[in-house]
Amino acid sequence: MPATRQQLLDRFDALGIAHVTHDHAPVFTVAESAFIKTAMPGGHTKNLFLKDKKGALLLFSALAETKIDLNALSKTLGMGRFSFGSAELLYETLGVHPGSVTV
Repeated sequence: MPATRQQLLDRFDALGIAHVTHDHAPVFTVAESAFIKTAMPGGHTKNLFLKDKKGALLLFSALAETKIDLNALSKTLGMGRFSFGSAELLYETLGVHPGSVTV
């Protein structure tokens, strides 16, 4: 089972990693999340939970305006062709539901 939210925050503290958490309702697209970004510094990101044909998993984060060629990305990383990981696999792997994955 993945670490709980509190375990993750405690780990950041133990490692001396400064962090700020912004809670919000789940959002599923960059467009839906634009209103959240206005209250936070830094780049606006999107996150892709990907699985290759061999079963390897990848959480890929990029600036929201970045166009991502999944075929080129898989070749660059030396992985098989990507598909999006299911909601069930996301929860099993990271302990979060779609719409709540963020850096």
